[in-house]
Amino acid sequence: MIDNEKMVKIFGSNARGDTLEEYAANSENKYVRSQVQLAIASEQAKGRKITAKEALDLYGLDILEKVAVDGSAPLVNSRDEPANTLRRRREDLKLDIRDIEKLSGLDTKVLKNLETPGKASKIRDIERVASLLALDERIVGFREQAGGDRELGVRLRELRSTVDAKTFDASSVLKLAEAGWIVSRQNELGRVLKIDVHPIVAKGTLQSDDYSYVSAEKGYALAEKARAELGLKPDEPIVSIRELLERKLGVPLVQDKLTSRFAGATIANGSNRGIVVNEAGQNEKVWVRRMTLAHEIGHLVGDPDQRLNKLRVDSYDSLKGLANEADNVERRANGFAVAFLAPPSAVRAIAQQKSTSLDILETVMNTFGVSMTAAAYHIQNIAKLDVSSVHPRDIKDQSQEWVARENLTLDYFPINETPLNRRGRFASLVVRAEKLGHISDDTAATWLNTTVEKYCQASSEILELQE
Repeated sequence: MIDNEKMVKIFGSNARGDTLEEYAANSENKYVRSQVQLAIASEQAKGRKITAKEALDLYGLDILEKVAVDGSAPLVNSRDEPANTLRRRREDLKLDIRDIEKLSGLDTKVLKNLETPGKASKIRDIERVASLLALDERIVGFREQAGGDRELGVRLRELRSTVDAKTFDASSVLKLAEAGWIVSRQNELGRVLKIDVHPIVAKGTLQSDDYSYVSAEKGYALAEKARAELGLKPDEPIVSIRELLERKLGVPLVQDKLTSRFAGATIANGSNRGIVVNEAGQNEKVWVRRMTLAHEIGHLVGDPDQRLNKLRVDSYDSLKGLANEADNVERRANGFAVAFLAPPSAVRAIAQQKSTSLDILETVMNTFGVSMTAAAYHIQNIAKLDVSSVHPRDIKDQSQEWVARENLTLDYFPINETPLNRRGRFASLVVRAEKLGHISDDTAATWLNTTVEKYCQASSEILELQE
């Protein structure tokens, strides 16, 4: 039974409900978090302001009751926190303070203070660094390891050690770690907003550790099953793979500028899976971008956790080889990608209907939105026809139509300081959650790297951009 008198004492006289969660959702209380404590927010408070619902979800009823009785409640049990958690995570990722300085915008003195036990720091500086390190910035110091996925940290460190350090540098580690944070927050917002994640992602119904025989053929079969599960007809083009990924599959897509060698990545942060696509390099071409996303979907829906290993980073070189890669996992993902975009049965039908190599190649390219190289290879594999004699200048270029369909660019955003990786669907879900009272306007502004004033001015336009 709910103790209504106690609920009113904690959540305020205007709060009503039949459950604890309803009381919190209806409460007009605002709380403010500092480095070490939670308190009722005042107009003058400079810490992070959150709703009663956020406070309950993050810190629990006992903390809120203590705030109601004493005016504040400690969130850390040791003077060493949150300094130790931040330092350990940075060291686990083999990063130097100077690496953090470059991306966080905070100077060395501030960063050293953050890692010095007993030193006072601004909560917003703590949050900024925590999100870069794929920690839950809201519970740093309150919970051990602050929700950090240890296995993801290990994987990022391993990649730094095994891949050319100049190619997979500190910036790459931090950007992929932050992508893990975005994936986790976006999936959390999706659950709060009751956005469905397709069963082939949520339940892993198509995952298989079978990469034997001809891995490309396994990829074709996986693509056929995935298309059927998604309700796509055998010959139906995927008009926007970005829309399919974000809205039909319900998967976070993080777009960022990484080192130019890398095309994309599939990442898991805790139980949250998502995809990262590089805005730099060959992905600037719509054909390559579509193939990159299809390839990552292949990993996402097909690879069990032990194969994904928390993070799988794909280079442009691995995608170029299509089904010729030595790595069977990559061969299957490449086979999946081309068959997911251009179903083999449809390619065979086009080859039978068209009379010339030019017509066949051009029709496959422009019907399914794949590059000339990928289409030619696919036609040879599926229809046993060599169309390599066709010259690129003879092909009618419809790439701009596909660019419009994919709506690739995130260059325009009403808040200039919001980084590229937090624009798009993530931003729209942040706004939706704030409008419904799930998070405060301060939380929304923080997640979009702006002020409350600028956020409130731009929030409606952010929603319109995603309609």
